[in-house]
Amino acid sequence: MCGITGMVVADGLSELDVAEVAALGELMARRGPDDVGAWDDGAVCALGFRRLSIIDLSAGGHQPMASADGRQVLVFNGELYNYRELRRELEAAGRRFRSSSDTEVVLEALGHWGTDALARFNGMFALAWYRRDARELLLARDPVGIKPLYWWWADGTFVFGSQYDQVVRHRRCDRSRVDRRVLGLYLRLGFVPAPYGLHEATGQVEPGHWVSVGVDGRPPRHGAFRTLAAAPPPEDRLRGADADEAVAATVDEAVARQMVADVPVGVFLSGGIDSPLVAASMVRATTERVAAFSIGTDDPQMDESAAATAYAQQLGVDQHLRRITGSDALAMIEEVAAAYPEPFGDYSSFPTLLVSALAAEQVKAVLSGDGGDELFWGYPRFAKVRRARRWFALPRAARVGLYGASKPLPNHRRPARGILFPTLGDWYLDAHSGMRRSDFVQVAPEVGDLPEDLTGFDLRGCPSDDELLQWVRGNELRYHLPMILAKVDRASMHHSLEVRVPLLDLELADLAARVDPSAALDGSVGKGVLRRALAARVDPATIPIAKRGFTVPLGRWLREELQPVVVDHLLGPDAFPSGVFDRDGLADWYEDHRSGRVDRTRALWNLLALQLWADRHLRPLDLADRAR
Repeated sequence: MCGITGMVVADGLSELDVAEVAALGELMARRGPDDVGAWDDGAVCALGFRRLSIIDLSAGGHQPMASADGRQVLVFNGELYNYRELRRELEAAGRRFRSSSDTEVVLEALGHWGTDALARFNGMFALAWYRRDARELLLARDPVGIKPLYWWWADGTFVFGSQYDQVVRHRRCDRSRVDRRVLGLYLRLGFVPAPYGLHEATGQVEPGHWVSVGVDGRPPRHGAFRTLAAAPPPEDRLRGADADEAVAATVDEAVARQMVADVPVGVFLSGGIDSPLVAASMVRATTERVAAFSIGTDDPQMDESAAATAYAQQLGVDQHLRRITGSDALAMIEEVAAAYPEPFGDYSSFPTLLVSALAAEQVKAVLSGDGGDELFWGYPRFAKVRRARRWFALPRAARVGLYGASKPLPNHRRPARGILFPTLGDWYLDAHSGMRRSDFVQVAPEVGDLPEDLTGFDLRGCPSDDELLQWVRGNELRYHLPMILAKVDRASMHHSLEVRVPLLDLELADLAARVDPSAALDGSVGKGVLRRALAARVDPATIPIAKRGFTVPLGRWLREELQPVVVDHLLGPDAFPSGVFDRDGLADWYEDHRSGRVDRTRALWNLLALQLWADRHLRPLDLADRAR
């Protein structure tokens, strides 16, 4: 796990450009504390690198890495889990290797197969490959989007980095040009999904895509190399025992692949389903005692420590448990702001930072259980939308009338309020939104529109049951999973910890697409195949039915302890972006929350996180005395 950065300048590198790439590299020092590297061709391209050594701890893994003939140079962030198989294939084709690094396998594979090599990689990665002869830079990102990769382009200059602050803090970027439609998307979702960037002329490489830029002054080209598999027709899907056996075996294989490292690998352990299953597979794959890391809290509604400890005892792992209080998390506000170099509003970042800090005291890499909910219909909202699906066969006016007529009925007999939305897609967008249209009208009336090319929430009419389930699964993979992955990546990298996600291994993700919903959903309870796999390895009575998760009492903090922070950052001087927010409307809007009239926890934190980010990360680089 590392960090990468660099630039291509069509009119030629200056000494200041090279110095600036070095400065951009320092911004990601926590992503790679073990080594630092820089390279430039003396003409148009400069690359920077920070290393967290996990595979091949020797100098053989140093980057930027050049080919033996010096014609190609690579910076690579991530891990390639099938690098040994690819290496054997490349050696059979005549390629020779100087190290045991997976980075060299990536470099040789690109040199041998070109961009076709990208579809062969099973791993988590973001890379930049520069070909000196062609003077062309290629960026690529893994098909799930586990590793981040941002870019900025204007007037023949292209800048990229593992962190968003790297592309907006360089001296050429106009930080005043905020895309208001993307701002509206952030304020709804709490993060900015690919391919968008908050500032004009910035963006992200989409999962499974590449971006190519040359020195001809033309805009970057974009293309796809690998998408996640789509569900086959119902008659070709896995059900019953066939699904259970295939998933359990593939989880074991994925975990074993992702344990390959030259340093010890631990595991995050919660009281749920996914991480205990990963821990169980780890125990099967090694004779060493596995280190597991758990967080407990003083809130009995959110504390999973007892369940996590029960799992640890049954699996025989070496559990490291740290208990925290709400005041412990409250003291982390500044650290949360420091750890997220792009606007980020998911406040489960607090416990994620805490468990990452705990793990980093013992190991350099851990496995997590992320991805199971998205792949196997684990979220309770799936069942809620599914139950209301048939209502959307009616015109909206009829639904509104029938909903009104149902008011005298008990709540359990009334339809969900979501049937009042124009479409199922509108309802699902609202379910993911912290800020809603009425909020924008009050505090930022010119920001409510979404990007015109945002189509992932388009779902009209009344789809079949299977069509709906496949759609919500795809939507979660596209718009919710990236937030989870960003949360974990930034929190773990803040503590120089690599987190691997075996449930998102490409072989398992492709298999998940073949699993019929009937093998995963039982009423409102999801992840059936994963539950049964875990039940074969622990006492089934210890497996919870309800989904829980540790969070923090942020709503109360925003009313009480954090009120001075809200006043200073949101209600005082003109908030970022300048001229966007109605200060009087914002004050009234916050007062609704402070007084307890309306719960605006998610929306307020999205806004406050934006302000904390802008204050800390949206500053020009200090380049004084850096030029050669």
